[in-house]
Amino acid sequence: MLKRIPEIFLRPFPYWEKIEFFRKILYVFLLFNAITLLPIAHELFSYNGIVGSVGWNTNYPWYEQGSRALLNVLNHPVNSNHPWIAYCFVYGQIALLISGLLNFLPRLTAVLLYFVTANLFVKGYLMFTGGEALISILLFYLIFIQQASGKQLKNGAPQFSVLQNVLNNTFYWVVIIQICVLYFFSTLYKLIDPYWVNGEALMHISKVDTFSSSAMYVLFADHPLLSMIGTYAVLLYQGVFPILVWFKRIKIPFLMIGVIFHLSIAFGMGIFTFGVIMILTYVLFLDQHHIHWIKKRILRK
Repeated sequence: MLKRIPEIFLRPFPYWEKIEFFRKILYVFLLFNAITLLPIAHELFSYNGIVGSVGWNTNYPWYEQGSRALLNVLNHPVNSNHPWIAYCFVYGQIALLISGLLNFLPRLTAVLLYFVTANLFVKGYLMFTGGEALISILLFYLIFIQQASGKQLKNGAPQFSVLQNVLNNTFYWVVIIQICVLYFFSTLYKLIDPYWVNGEALMHISKVDTFSSSAMYVLFADHPLLSMIGTYAVLLYQGVFPILVWFKRIKIPFLMIGVIFHLSIAFGMGIFTFGVIMILTYVLFLDQHHIHWIKKRILRK
């Protein structure tokens, strides 16, 4: 077993088709998201917008502030007199997403897309959810996984250098582990909340207008038993996800339960971005023949 570990990271990257499909659907979703936010771009991303500014540390020069300075550009005071800078990021994100979908200068596009997107999400952080934070993390990891292009092997798979294969394999598993860690800590924090432990969480959430739809209110607000069942079902699914997702025989029905769960978050609680992005990450847990089946269905339509 220990002898196989180096092979996992040194072997020719076997998941390139899955990663490319995931990258494409992630870019498509981000493009849709960016376009829908255009009407309120000034309110979200300008220096004097509704979110305001988290400030810029003027006690230190930018080069001593580390990554914070790179991801906090739109909060620099210079933006107060130059609102066009925010629009450069807004329209730059759209242009980079199109560039990524067309596979144009993929390495440079991946780096710039992360930089632009992370800055936009940091600027509008009060108006966003954990979905935007997860997107930024995924875009960062995807920088290190080279897009399939150029040289091809005889079997049709792209040819990568030894170093690039190590990076591809490493960050593929980093992304997978990131999703499992997310579920683990989400469950852990729920277990230290008394409302989740006693089964009343969904009942209380359904009574908060900001995080509840009329359907959720009808189901859980005045039905403690349904609330208990739903609350424990959420805890159970999230808790066992890092384990059961590896069992091939139950993987597809298990992930389908997750799709229903996250659609409920997206539309029942109004946390749309987080719900959808979690569903998109399920692509990374599918086998190759599942990816082929999905792509064929999409192409037919």
